[in-house]
Amino acid sequence: MTKKKWVLFVAIITLFSILVVLVVSEILLRFKKTHIESSDHLDYGMTVYDNYLGWKLAPNWNGKHKHYDFDVSYSINSNGFRNDFNAKRGDGGRSYAFVGDSFTFSFGVNDNETFIQLLNAQDTQDNIYYNFGVPGYSTDQESLLIQRKVIHFSPDVVLLVVYLGNDLFDNELPYPLQANRAKPYYELISDELVLRNIPVPMEPKPTDQYKKNLTRVVLGEDFKANGLLNRIVNKIEILQLLKRALFKPPDHSAQFKKRFEHAINLFAAIVDQIHDTCTEKEARLRIILMPGRSFVEQPYSVSAQFQEFLRRTIVENSEDMKVDVIDLAKHLRERYQRDQGKWYYPNEGHLTPEGHRIVYDILSPKLQ
Repeated sequence: MTKKKWVLFVAIITLFSILVVLVVSEILLRFKKTHIESSDHLDYGMTVYDNYLGWKLAPNWNGKHKHYDFDVSYSINSNGFRNDFNAKRGDGGRSYAFVGDSFTFSFGVNDNETFIQLLNAQDTQDNIYYNFGVPGYSTDQESLLIQRKVIHFSPDVVLLVVYLGNDLFDNELPYPLQANRAKPYYELISDELVLRNIPVPMEPKPTDQYKKNLTRVVLGEDFKANGLLNRIVNKIEILQLLKRALFKPPDHSAQFKKRFEHAINLFAAIVDQIHDTCTEKEARLRIILMPGRSFVEQPYSVSAQFQEFLRRTIVENSEDMKVDVIDLAKHLRERYQRDQGKWYYPNEGHLTPEGHRIVYDILSPKLQ
C-alpha cells in the first residue's frame, strides 16, 4: 500500500470512527432525554378543579412525587395547603403567610425540607410561617387566594413570592404557558382591573393557546424559532449541547421594555389590589423575587436576561407599588458566584434540599 493510500485509509477510518461515536452519543442522549421526560410521576388527586381559582390543592391529600431527579412525598393539610397549620404563634411572635407557585409549595423536596418549614423549625421568636403555595399559580390567582383564604388566617405579614420565570406572563393569559387547564385572569382597562374567565371553564386548552410559548412571549411573535438552522439544532442533542457550551446568546434586553410593558403594568395593578386587601386587614405586604435555575447558574442565557430585566424593574418600581421587595434572586446569584452548589435539580429545575437551606439562610434574617 502506497503512503497516499495509507493516509487516505487512516483518514477514512478516523472519520468513520468519529461518525460512529457521534451517532452512538446522539442515541444515548436521546434515550436519556426520553427517560427523564417520562420519569415524572405525581400520585393522582393532589389538585382539584375550582370554578373561581381554576384549581386548588385537595385537603388531606398525601402522595408521592417521583422524578429522575428525586423521590419525595407531599402532604396537604385539612385547610388545603402544605405543611402543618396547627402550630400557633407565641405572644411576642408574628405570623407570616407565603403565597406563591410550585417554588413556594416546594416541588421536589419532602415536607420537612421546604424553606418555609425550615423557618418554622429554626424559629426562636415564637413566629409561625404558613405555606399557601399552589403549583402553577400566577399573581392573579394568588391575589384571589389572598382575598378568599389567606387573609382569614389574620397574618401579620403576607409574603408574595414572585417567580420571575413566568408569573408576569401568565397573568395575561386564560391558560398558563406551561399548563393545559384554564385560570381566571385580569384585564387592565383604564387603570381598572376587570376579572375574566369566571367561572373558570373546564374545557381543555384550545389549539390557538398552545401557540403561545415562553420563547415567543420573550423574543416576540416574529422570532424565527422555526428557521432551518434552528430546526436542525433543536432536533440534534449533541448540537444543542455544543450551542450552549460554545455560543453566548445575544443581548435581547433592549427589546424587553416595550414587549413587557403591559405585563409589568398588569402586575403592578394586581400588587396594588393585594396591597389594599392586606392594608384593610392590617397585614403588611412584602414581595420576594424567586429566580429560576438559569438566572442563578447561566447569567448570560436568554432566560436569565429577561428575569434580570423583570427583577430590576420590580425593584425600581417597588416604591410606587408601596411594597418592600426582598431581592432573593440577586442574593442567590451573588452567593452562587462565590460558593457554587447543587441548589437546583439539573433536569426538573426546582430547588433541591440544599437550595431550600440556602433560601432559608438568606430569608431568615431579612424577615425579622
